[in-house]
Amino acid sequence: MEQRLSKDEVINTRVDKETKDFLKRAASLAGLDLSAYIIAKAKEAAADDIIKYDQANKILLSNDQFDFAQSVVEAPAKINSKLSEAFKRHRKK
Repeated sequence: MEQRLSKDEVINTRVDKETKDFLKRAASLAGLDLSAYIIAKAKEAAADDIIKYDQANKILLSNDQFDFAQSVVEAPAKINSKLSEAFKRHRKK
């Protein structure tokens, strides 16, 4: 059974007649009313934008790189005197 979502939110936009007629024609060719067409196309474009953003902000690691990064996180380096002094200088700033 198909689940229907509540449609209680409204999006308003203004366009010129030429744009509206253009969209109505495309909607008709797709067998949809204007609102359904605009929503379907907007959701497709939004999904594409989200995918592009997610792909652009990924860091891809080889298995060896991942294993190394994981080992560093799980067993951080011991603090030596040079690192300790660097922390102290940083805190003074």
